[in-house]
Parts: sequence; C-alpha cells; structure tokens
Amino acid sequence: MILVLAGTSEGRLAAVSLEKEGLEVIASTATTYGGELLAKDFKGEITARPLTFAEMVQLITDKKIDKVIDATHPFAVEVSNNVREACRVKNVTYERLERAGEEYVEDEGMVKVKDVEEAVVLASEMECKIRGNIFLATGSSKLEYYVASLNPVKLVVRILPVKDSLEKCLELGLSPKNIIAMQGPFDEEINRCLFKRYKASLLITKDSGTAGGTKEKIDAAKGLNIPVILIERPEKIISW
Repeated sequence: MILVLAGTSEGRLAAVSLEKEGLEVIASTATTYGGELLAKDFKGEITARPLTFAEMVQLITDKKIDKVIDATHPFAVEVSNNVREACRVKNVTYERLERAGEEYVEDEGMVKVKDVEEAVVLASEMECKIRGNIFLATGSSKLEYYVASLNPVKLVVRILPVKDSLEKCLELGLSPKNIIAMQGPFDEEINRCLFKRYKASLLITKDSGTAGGTKEKIDAAKGLNIPVILIERPEKIISW
C-alpha cells in the first residue's frame, strides 16, 4: 500500500497516476479543500486533515503502508519532518517528490531571505520608504508575524478562498478590503493587474516553485518596478 501526501498539484497527479496503474493508494491532504480537489479524479481513500507524528505512525500501521510519497508544499517543513520520522520508526520507504523550480538571482529589484522572520525585518526597514501597500503573496501561514511587525492598514494579503484562511485574516484585524481570496497560481498579467489595483509598493512572496507561479509574480512586480522580497526554499529533503 502506498501513501501519498497529496496537498499539491504534483501530489494529486501522483496519487491519480499511481491509482490508474492499478496500485493500492491512500492519499492525505492537510485541508478539506485539498481533499475536495483530489476527490475529483482520485477514487481511493482520502484523509483530509492535518496529521500529527503519532497519527502518521498510526496510519502507516493501520493501513499497512510500505511506501510513502511526500509531495507536500516545499515550505511544509514540519509535515515532511514528521512523515520522514514516522517512516524511519516503521521502517517504511520514504520518497520525496520535489517541486520543480528556477534559480532567482538577487539584483537591485529583488532581495532573497531565508525565512519569514528575516522577511519581516527587511520589510520593516523598507516600510517607511514606500508610499503604497505591502502585497503578501505568501498565503495565511505565519501571517501573524507580518501583522505584529508591520502596519496592518498597509498589508494586502492574497489567500486561498477557504474558511480557515479568511477567518485568520479577520481575527488578526486585517481589513476585508485588503484581503484577496483567490485560487492560484496566476499568470503574469493577473498578478500585474492585482498589484496595480491594490497599489502595491513591495511584494513579499515565497519561492514556491514553477507550479506555484513564483516566476510570474516576480516578473509582474519587476515590470512595475515593485521591489521583491523572496523567501527562499528550505533545504532539499532527501528520499531513502
């Protein structure tokens, strides 16, 4: 039995492809929304909620999993760490399906940082020098870091159109007029229109890879002379 962590487009494709090959597959997504997307093409069992380390071990045991394919988002580090450790404990094969990406070179229009904390520090230094808004194309994860250190009035956030993400934005005090709930990825033109519409003067985004539309966001920002803070991917996870 194969377990696919299928919270990304690559993961959904892997689960569906393996199933079509006649293999026994169970899929796991961190959200109900991810499960709904997968269920459109995948006929097997889906666990659509976050799993702790103990729950992952239990799932591997109960379903007699002998291989796990980790196709989680590049920034879902905690999830990947948990499933790798669960595979080690249960002596199960672990395979990382890494999302394709590109190399981005720093220049006068873009600065790369290692994590959210570093992005917030840099954005705080730049905030007084910009006239427009700070456009967060990083989703709702760790949004509290930005709200705590930056002027919430100037924050425009783009999130998935799901209940949990929207509720988090509102609980943090963000104005509804500065919340964009849309399912990406987006092409360069849509990004450009949104940056202009919301008067973006700084873009903060993550290196989410080709499937995450990173290049399109960066190109749109640079075309409008909007500086970019790019949060680099965590170190590559090794399969075994």
